[in-house]
Amino acid sequence: MAEAATSSSPAQVGSPSKCDSNTPDVRKMQKNIGQIRTSFTPKPPTSNPKVEVAQIPVTGGKAVVPADKVAIDGQSLDKVILSNSTGVKPGQLDVNVESTKIDDAWYVTNLDFNLG
Repeated sequence: MAEAATSSSPAQVGSPSKCDSNTPDVRKMQKNIGQIRTSFTPKPPTSNPKVEVAQIPVTGGKAVVPADKVAIDGQSLDKVILSNSTGVKPGQLDVNVESTKIDDAWYVTNLDFNLG
């Protein structure tokens, strides 16, 4: 993952020293990732999940990938999230993964969740 761009700075890859730091931003990120980890884990879980992303249009070094175009161990991300849900039904979930190209590599820079 990387930090999304802001009005004053471009998207930035998190360095090992920053990711291992104890700053409030890093603690918040770690807490959030820990909370969604189970939702993003397919059943049965594997020790080394394979993630595949379908080719989608890219605009200005950014791509927005719908959850049904991301597969974890062969299962689409939207189906994985629904299977771990305690009440969300098919058709209520809209998840998109924003990816940004930084230094010739692609990083997740935002997750957009909509329920309804």
